[in-house]
Amino acid sequence: MKDNLSYRIEKLTAKFPSPSNWKFWVVLALLIKAGIFTFKIMEPGPQELHYPGTFASFAGDSPSYIDPIEHLLANGSYADDYRMPGYGWIYYLIRLLFSQAAALNVLVLLQLVLSAVSVYALALIAYCVFRHLSCFYLSFFIYLISTYASLFDFKLLTESFCTSSIIFSTYFLLTGSEKKSKLFFSGLFLTWAIFLKPVLAPVLIIFSSYLFLKNKIDKRYFAGWGKVFIFVIPFIILDGIWIIRNYKNYSKILPLTKTVYYPSLEESYMSSLFRFMNAFGGSIVYWEPGNDITFFYPASQAMKTETTLPATIYTSKFNLDSLRIIKNEIQEVENEQLPAEKREILNQKIKYQLDSYTASIKEEHPFLYHVSSRFRVAKKFFIHSGTYNLFNKASFELSSMEFLVKLFYSVLYLFVILFGFTGNLFMLIKEFKKTDYCLLVITGLYFALVFPFALKLDEYRYFVIAYPFFVLASTYAMVKGYGFIFKKNK
Repeated sequence: MKDNLSYRIEKLTAKFPSPSNWKFWVVLALLIKAGIFTFKIMEPGPQELHYPGTFASFAGDSPSYIDPIEHLLANGSYADDYRMPGYGWIYYLIRLLFSQAAALNVLVLLQLVLSAVSVYALALIAYCVFRHLSCFYLSFFIYLISTYASLFDFKLLTESFCTSSIIFSTYFLLTGSEKKSKLFFSGLFLTWAIFLKPVLAPVLIIFSSYLFLKNKIDKRYFAGWGKVFIFVIPFIILDGIWIIRNYKNYSKILPLTKTVYYPSLEESYMSSLFRFMNAFGGSIVYWEPGNDITFFYPASQAMKTETTLPATIYTSKFNLDSLRIIKNEIQEVENEQLPAEKREILNQKIKYQLDSYTASIKEEHPFLYHVSSRFRVAKKFFIHSGTYNLFNKASFELSSMEFLVKLFYSVLYLFVILFGFTGNLFMLIKEFKKTDYCLLVITGLYFALVFPFALKLDEYRYFVIAYPFFVLASTYAMVKGYGFIFKKNK
């Protein structure tokens, strides 16, 4: 990427410290991220957003990471084991030293520190791959000021640790030719990321292929296999321990998780409802008013207007009236006064009806089921304000300054999305022979597309792990685009 433009930009940024000055960049990142962190934990909001006695933010999935460790400490067994212990083992080590409240505070502070260091690591990746000093500065500051990822540093969710670990893994992988120990750490951080989010398991293949192809190009076949082995050995060891543990408990080989949804959801009508929504690309984020699933499961009692579902989903097996019957049955099941026996009978009836409706969509509207449903989810997944959790209040409640801040971050998010896809496309076209570029493109696009297209999930936070790779692609697009315009004008 080196051209005449680099000298003009490097002259402009000459007063910045060198990328090798890690103390400056890490401290700067920590200060800025700590400011965002402090703002969020001090922001007025519902008390139930925090665990009692802590500033760690509570989320719907938080108990599924924390409670199994508390059960382990109290009873000696990791249960419920729906989650892989990627988040839990960190909490376990901290919990051995502190009370629960203090351990949760330490946990999110550790998330903050690793997140700050990952900003610097991401900028080093940009400099390492693009060989352009301006790319280091652009990627560093864009990612640093982005709240899309930073707002998860104080939450008891996997997004912060997972995003940091995947950045570290990528950095060590790209610089692995310097020391073989870096390949081991790359594999270790990726293993941690997989134990945090099992959907990342295919990245093992992507990263291993990168190592092999890079050495094949250099005609070092044996060295390539050796490096792949060093890289995958952390996963082989740690996942092997997990498999042995699962086999003892269930007499099954379970390398990752045993269910797609929570075990309680698998047994209830909710699993069938999710599959029905997935069949036509409906949103299953039931806590957001106006989403498709709120037709059946209102986000709040204040919702007066019934959510409208697409007319194209109906088949010979069901229509709008059929779905309203299901809606009423769901409300009846949710009535705690209903006897348990009757609730279970009705629950099974709803599951059967919804499963048959899902099958009818697959049979009568195959293009909707297999193709257009995925694009419908993707539209919801990518196109939004990017600031859904920036403030603990609705847009109409914001002050003028808060509205401007929200507007700025919405523009920044949309900019990263647009330039990220553009940058990835141009890297595929112009740099497809360069393994380092291809690694960033394939990894970033996998993170971005696996949730809406493969899993049909549209929850915004799932894009967080892809966001830093889109920042890298945006940086590439900006520098290349500006260089093209400059040369054309010249």
